[in-house]
Amino acid sequence: MDLSKISVRYAKALFMVATERKLLDEVYADMNFLGKTARKLPEFRDFLENPVLSLSGKKKVIHELFKKDFSSLTIEFLDLIINNNRLSSMEGISRQFGEQFRKNKGITSAILITAKEPEETVRTKIRELLQDKMKTKIQMESKHDNEILGGFILSVENRQIDASVKTQLNKIRKELTN
Repeated sequence: MDLSKISVRYAKALFMVATERKLLDEVYADMNFLGKTARKLPEFRDFLENPVLSLSGKKKVIHELFKKDFSSLTIEFLDLIINNNRLSSMEGISRQFGEQFRKNKGITSAILITAKEPEETVRTKIRELLQDKMKTKIQMESKHDNEILGGFILSVENRQIDASVKTQLNKIRKELTN
């Protein structure tokens, strides 16, 4: 079965149960943390995807790491995906759950990429401008990438504004070589 279909199905099931039990915000926080951890810590991702570790061993580690801080539903869900040997899909499930959560709450995701970390006042102003323009709540993630040299790249849903110095220089270089 396609991994993306697996992620969508598990995320949808978790979303339905979390909504039913009125634990949506708590489970979202847990899943968001798991997804970010899987993306940012290769060691954690390797643990999730390791086929050599026993399922009971993985369950023990997961319980030791998260049982105190996560909702009981999230722990039940983690047990389910461990038992079904789907822990390697955690990052995708987390992403899909986040998308369903934001859609349900009327939140639009945006990513702001700059050459250096922007000040909080700048991020707030951009978020407010987007919210006014799009008439929706904006959840903005900011990243920095030294390779863009300056300016910014803003992605909102399926649209992107690339006002980076690197892109402008590439356009000029292309025009000069033609």
